[in-house]
Amino acid sequence: MTDEKGAGGRLHILEMQTQFGVGGITRHVLALRDWMRGQGHRVTLGGTPAAWAGPETEPDFLDLPTKYVSGEGGSLPKRLLNVATSAWRLRRWLKAHRVDAIHAHESAPALVANLARRGLNIPLAVTYHGSEPARIASFGGIAGKADLVITPSHRSAEDLAKIGGVPEAKLKVLGLGVAPPPADSEDEVAALRRELLGDGDKLIITVARLEYQKGIDILIDAVARMIPNHPGFRFIVAGDGVDEKELKALAQEKGVQNHLRFLGRVNRPHLYLRASDLFLLTSRWEALPFTIVEAFQAGIPAVAAACSGVVELIDDEVGAVVPIGDVEAIAGVVTRILTDGTLRKSMSEAALAKSKLDRFDPDWVHRQFEETYFRLSGRR
Repeated sequence: MTDEKGAGGRLHILEMQTQFGVGGITRHVLALRDWMRGQGHRVTLGGTPAAWAGPETEPDFLDLPTKYVSGEGGSLPKRLLNVATSAWRLRRWLKAHRVDAIHAHESAPALVANLARRGLNIPLAVTYHGSEPARIASFGGIAGKADLVITPSHRSAEDLAKIGGVPEAKLKVLGLGVAPPPADSEDEVAALRRELLGDGDKLIITVARLEYQKGIDILIDAVARMIPNHPGFRFIVAGDGVDEKELKALAQEKGVQNHLRFLGRVNRPHLYLRASDLFLLTSRWEALPFTIVEAFQAGIPAVAAACSGVVELIDDEVGAVVPIGDVEAIAGVVTRILTDGTLRKSMSEAALAKSKLDRFDPDWVHRQFEETYFRLSGRR
């Protein structure tokens, strides 16, 4: 063994993820990493490298083929081979670099970590960041073998207990800290708004990856429903993803290409949120989306599909939730808010106030994680 567990009040935590690509899960992991390191703890990242983390950014990055344990691994024999390879590499690493706890984000790294830690007396926590309903039971089967199952929403915890079979004693609800937005000048916000609006009068923004989960096809149908009666509505989607080509083709097919604009990935999402009148998220499933809180920080109302933790974020004071996939409901609520200036102003003020709650403060949230790690490791 080349090094020991954290000395004194210092912890060594292995944060594992399927892959460190663009998205809310990676943002959460990296923010937690940075805060823990700021407190003097050691944090190692493990998983498949991608855009936001890898050996180039982390000298001690633990490179594992966890991405190919999931559905992207192809056939079942290939995926099982990657399970074995990942577990073998991780076990070798754990024997040489003893850690106080492993925190796996998603089911693939949780499966690998549980196999690798056998007999090594290393506690394991796994976070459930949301999934399609059909996968809750299988996730519960994997997560139930961990020592602790963390989820950012109470609704997700209920699903894991009732559908996934996870013992309630193993469940813990811990929110996600959302960093305060950077400053943007009023002139810059106004200039961007003019550019995005063109000859329109209301701007609706969606910040999401272009993939099935996020329901951008549902958004396109909702746009098609609204623009005949409200031709001044303009919709923008900030994000990229595997379905980009197909979604742009669908927008063309539905005749909404002049009202819906795909921006690709943007480096300053808060600037685009501040330039908008309303945030819209039409996902098929979520746990607790960062982007809704970021919309609150920008002081704009939020409308979103009633996925799990979404209903814990949005109420009638700050926006509205709608049934998943209900195009008629989406169009109705968005239209109601955007055509009532007094209502929109009231919602905007309430959203900005809500963004300042402790439950979204990174320092407050990350201290809860630190305390959880101490308890998990038995080193209070």
